[in-house]
Amino acid sequence: MHVSPFYLPVIGGVEEVVRRVAEYMASKGHEVHIITYNRLRSGNIMSLPREEIINGVHIIRLRPSFTWSHGSYSPELPEVIRSLRPEVVHVHVWRHPHVFQVARLKNELGFTVVLHGHSPFHGLSQLGPVIWTYHRLTDALGRGALARYDAYIALTSYESRVIQELGVSEKKIHVIPNGIDEDRCNVNLSSRDGSTVLYLGRISRSKNLGLLTKSMEYVRDRVRKARLLIAGPDEGVANAIISYSRSHGVAANYLGAVNESEKHTLYSISDVYAFPSLFEPFGITLLEAESHSTPPVITGYGGQIEVAPPGVVGLWARPKPREFGEAIAELLIDESLRRRLSVQARQWSQRFTWDKLLPKYEVLYQKLST
Repeated sequence: MHVSPFYLPVIGGVEEVVRRVAEYMASKGHEVHIITYNRLRSGNIMSLPREEIINGVHIIRLRPSFTWSHGSYSPELPEVIRSLRPEVVHVHVWRHPHVFQVARLKNELGFTVVLHGHSPFHGLSQLGPVIWTYHRLTDALGRGALARYDAYIALTSYESRVIQELGVSEKKIHVIPNGIDEDRCNVNLSSRDGSTVLYLGRISRSKNLGLLTKSMEYVRDRVRKARLLIAGPDEGVANAIISYSRSHGVAANYLGAVNESEKHTLYSISDVYAFPSLFEPFGITLLEAESHSTPPVITGYGGQIEVAPPGVVGLWARPKPREFGEAIAELLIDESLRRRLSVQARQWSQRFTWDKLLPKYEVLYQKLST
C-alpha cells in the first residue's frame, strides 16, 4: 500500500515516483493499493472516482475533511488501512498528516512501514513565513513518529544528513534517487551554435527565476546572439519574467506548458540548461537535460548538487546575477568545455534510469518483511 498526497490524474514529481513504484510492483504480481485524497492541486474536492484500477493498481481516494495548499487530512484513512490489512505501507512526503496517522497504526496492525520523505527542506524564501514555521514545528514535534518507521527512503545523501539530524538512525536510511526513462536519442552536438539557454519547469517564484532573467543581461553582453527559452506551467509570473527580459534587451520567449515530445526537442536544441533554484529536493529536469547531452548551470544547495555535480556535468555559480550569468556565458562561448561536459552529462544521467532503480524497492520491501 502507498499513501500519497496526490495520484493520477494529478501529475508531478512525487506522483510519478509513486506511479512507477506501484506499477512495477503490480507487474511483479503483488497486490498494490494507492490511498490518496479525492482532490486536485487546485481544489476540485470529490471530483474524481472514489475507486478505480489503473494499470493494475487499485486506487482509493478519500474524502478530505480539510485541505491547505498541497496538504489534506481525512479521518477515513485508519479505517481503510484496517480493512485492507496491508503487509507493507509505503508513506510519501514527510510532514503530511497521514505520516502520523500511519505511524500510530503500526503497532496495532503489525505491518512494515516505510517513509519516503521526498526531501521537503526548502528555505524561508521559497516557502514564506507561515509554511516555514509549520515545517520547523513539525520537525521538532514529530520525531516520535519518525522513530516508528522501519525505513526512510532519501533521494540524496543531502537528505540523508538532514533526516539524521531529526533523529532517524543512519541504519534505517536507504538512498534511492528519482529516475528517468532511458532516452536513446542521438543529439548532434555539431548542430548547436552556442546561443540557446533553456529553463524548463514550473514558472514559479519559488524557482528563483528572477536570478535567471537578471543573469541573462550579463550573458547578452558577452554573447550577442544569446536567447532564453522558458517552458512549463505558469503560476502567474511568466508575463513579468518575459517583459523584464525583453525590456532589458534579452531575447526571451515563453513557450507555455509542453508535452514530452516538445520537451525532447527543447532539450536537444539547447546549449545550456539554466537551473536557478536555491534548493531542490532532487531536480528531475536536470537529469532529463543531461540525458540529452545538455550541460546545466546550477546554484544553491540541496539535491541539485548531487544530480548535477559541478565540474562533472555542468557548472555551479553563486546565486548572484553576474556570477550565474558568467557561468552560462562561459559554457556558450567555450565550445570545448561545453562538448566535454555534454558527453559527461549524458553518461552521468544513465545511472538514474528507472530500470536500474525500481528493483531496489522490491529488494527493500523483502528485506524489511523477513
